[in-house]
Amino acid sequence: MKKILTFFLTMLVSCSVAWGLTGIQTVQGQDTPRLFEQERDGAPVRPLSPERLAELRDPFFNLVLRDHAEVFNLARIEALITANSGEEQTFVVSELIESESPGSSNRPATRRAVLTFSGENQGETLDRNIMMSVFFNANRFPDIQNIETLSWDSQQERYNYYKLDQQGTGNFSWKFRGSSVGAEQLSPRQRVGTCLQCHINGAPVFKELPFPWNNWHSFQDQASYLRTRWPVGQNPRIRTNLRGAEELETNVIVPAIHKFNTTQIEANIDQTSNQGINQALDGQRLLRPLFTTTEFNLISSGEQVGGLHPFSELAPGPFNDVRVPNSFFLNADLIGGNGPAAIQGLQIPEANRFSDAVLVEPDEYRQLIANAQVKLGGQEGDANFAWFTPQASQIDNDWVDQLLTKGIVTPEFVAAVLAIDLETPFLSTAREELLRFIPEQFTFTPLDQQSHPDNLTQQVIAALETENPADGSTAAEFLTLLRSDNPVDILQARVADYRNRLVSLLADPTTRFSELTRLYDLAIAHRQAIRDSRSLRPLDEFGLLFPLP
Repeated sequence: MKKILTFFLTMLVSCSVAWGLTGIQTVQGQDTPRLFEQERDGAPVRPLSPERLAELRDPFFNLVLRDHAEVFNLARIEALITANSGEEQTFVVSELIESESPGSSNRPATRRAVLTFSGENQGETLDRNIMMSVFFNANRFPDIQNIETLSWDSQQERYNYYKLDQQGTGNFSWKFRGSSVGAEQLSPRQRVGTCLQCHINGAPVFKELPFPWNNWHSFQDQASYLRTRWPVGQNPRIRTNLRGAEELETNVIVPAIHKFNTTQIEANIDQTSNQGINQALDGQRLLRPLFTTTEFNLISSGEQVGGLHPFSELAPGPFNDVRVPNSFFLNADLIGGNGPAAIQGLQIPEANRFSDAVLVEPDEYRQLIANAQVKLGGQEGDANFAWFTPQASQIDNDWVDQLLTKGIVTPEFVAAVLAIDLETPFLSTAREELLRFIPEQFTFTPLDQQSHPDNLTQQVIAALETENPADGSTAAEFLTLLRSDNPVDILQARVADYRNRLVSLLADPTTRFSELTRLYDLAIAHRQAIRDSRSLRPLDEFGLLFPLP
């Protein structure tokens, strides 16, 4: 129950008598309530208890499942959500989105649609609060199919996950599949078969969140065949409601992640103390996204590779120089700031100047692909857009950015962490091993009263000094950075030195191509690191995401 976007949902179940439901459906010869719960794929399916039902207050439950659990038809479900006042938007994603073939008459090509909603209905705000994942084919949207849904409960500040399928009942039934509560604390083993296997933090997942949205219909790469060649284009979900991934990013996902993070951070802060001094209640949990990689996003150059992509019908590209994304080299969004993703960061401008310095000519890029012998889906070729690479995630960066803007951590502390293993923007074991020095509790003051070293920094320095780390170790480097007068200046100097080194190597004809080869090998290593990660690899569920040798 996963997919490129992986908006994986859960299953809702209820006692029909408790909620006044009139219909009882016969399942395997027994009268069974229409609402159920299922912990994970393959687990027993149970009627939803009255206690569990009382917990469900999200808009999808209130508008659809509470009184209409017998509704399995997609159009009727949409009508219950929007009524006469809401609107629906359709977003399309597929690893095969560059293939315009509608398939054969008896096996039409399929795509995945993410349905979002805006407006209000019966007092429920729809914007960013209900997201559905469904499938359609070249001919139509099936009326009844597996549907995955997530819905935001603003009262309890959590996402609830639901799924419509036939598991465990033999007929279609709605099942509650869990909530976001405690999601980030689960182990990979505990996540197997659950919605949280992909929704690692419990929030919506949009892997290709930044421009140019490699596998999505967007303004940068319009899948025009959906409207012009495929019969399904006459369906209003495509003809009228189709939107680009850029709208999903800015209007839905980025604000939804920000809201989710805000609630989780505030739940970990005691703001009742006097004189503006607040306390972090679980320091390691609060600062974990600064030191570890909980999720990832994907970014690329804005240049399409044309026929280098095995599913494209265009001539081989790329057709212009390839600008290697800044965030391939370092966590540019958090260090330099990223306006479109609403990350303020540390505002070190050099972090956003790498793509201007590292330009790969089309012939050079084609040679890199040929030498690396990368394949996608078993076929030789590259991703849709050049230099497709993982990067630090929006959910992690937004979290850290909120820690900064709320004054929970100082810019100096964040800079000291990011200066460690600077050239490894995600999945850094060096940074991760430093999390153990974070105290359980620490105090912080409002932004205008901050000074370096603050209480957190002082406690971490004391913990490091107690350990007396060996010279040359990561812990010793961290201690030196925290003791310095201005770690931000040190980070800025390291970023500038890093960029200058790249510029020098690429400007020299004798070292240029070997350096480009090293960088592209690093891109492959970044992709492989995701594949090798027990927690992150489920998000590449079909093996069509990354070009690898």
